[in-house]
Amino acid sequence: MKQFKDIVVPENLEKLAQKLKKKAELFIVGGYVRNSLLGIGDTDIDIASKLTPDELVELLKDTAYKVRIKNKKLGTVEICVANEVYEHTTFRTEGYDGTGKHVPIEVNFVDDIRQDAKRRDFTINCIYFSITKKKIIDIYSGLYDLKKRRLRTIETPDFVFSSDGLRILRLVRITCELGFKIEKNTLKTAKKMSYRIKDISGTRKQQELLKILFCDKKYSISKKHSQIRALKLLNFLNAFSALYLPVSKIKLRLVKKVNDLRFEALLVDMIDTIDPDCVEYYLDYMLSSKGFDFSAKTKNYLINVVCGYFDAINRLKNRDYFIKYYDNFDKIGKLLAKENIFLFNKYDFFYKYLTNYHVPIRVKDLKITAQDIKKIKPKLNEKNYDEILNSLLIKVFDGEVENDRDKLILEIKNYDTTNN
Repeated sequence: MKQFKDIVVPENLEKLAQKLKKKAELFIVGGYVRNSLLGIGDTDIDIASKLTPDELVELLKDTAYKVRIKNKKLGTVEICVANEVYEHTTFRTEGYDGTGKHVPIEVNFVDDIRQDAKRRDFTINCIYFSITKKKIIDIYSGLYDLKKRRLRTIETPDFVFSSDGLRILRLVRITCELGFKIEKNTLKTAKKMSYRIKDISGTRKQQELLKILFCDKKYSISKKHSQIRALKLLNFLNAFSALYLPVSKIKLRLVKKVNDLRFEALLVDMIDTIDPDCVEYYLDYMLSSKGFDFSAKTKNYLINVVCGYFDAINRLKNRDYFIKYYDNFDKIGKLLAKENIFLFNKYDFFYKYLTNYHVPIRVKDLKITAQDIKKIKPKLNEKNYDEILNSLLIKVFDGEVENDRDKLILEIKNYDTTNN
């Protein structure tokens, strides 16, 4: 890199800095400064000063700048103007409880930019830019590390990683997004302290892992196979065992082959590494609050796709397969095609047949409901109605009965419930 690019400040942010300059100097800090200097893609603009949330509310009252408090304890507010949003954080120091949760138990607002810098993670993310003075404040030699194209912690790696296990995942992601290397001691300590990842909430883990899986698409300078490098780094750091898996390294097979369904493919590789005979057990465990903490809807989707992949590999017969996996076969098929094109073509042929000829796949596709059955057989147990509907679905699917209301009613009248 021969020289850094200019840092462009939006007009409304320039005006804000001028408006506040009698009270405090306003700085841009973090990813926007780093990326601007590198001349790569946009990112959110984070700003900082010694001004507290209450002071900002008072100073910007009755102006075009609207202040919305996000976290008063941490001194974080959003400043909105026109369609622009800037996150402002008051200079602060933090104290932690000795875990890697990154939840400070003590926060103190300060005037000193050096004290604020000490709570940040990597040198290249700790470059401040004074908006009014057009001056860079580089406390931890981040410019030097940008030129060297490397990630290095601001203080000792032990200090930086001890309070926040997420910083280890961020180390992997940012390194691979930018195509940088990791400073030797930073990498060594990250491996030693990767157990701190266990302290992170499931939501934060899954959000960061998703970013890692698509790190090759973040910036124009991202390498084509950056996500593979990132996953290999996670293996090197033993990060997967810190994600509550019974292994420290994952066999990276399917995830190397797909372009979009990377999390689904990674789950397949995880299960394939652990035990493909216990798919649902391990998936339920990994996707719980202790693991990645997805919503119930997303969790059910992921379990269906991964189980559908393995049931196809195990050649589950067509009827049972599509009654269970029809809704998600478009996703399952993309994974299956990368692993076994013969099996994909086999299931895909049947899938297209079912779709083109509108063959009922779900109970809701039948031209009859549980209420219709109750009118004909009102004295059955509730579970019997579901059993009858499922039995009818199989018969319609197999072509034994036409999906016609009158014919289904006749079938119900002849249905034997004595054994139920």
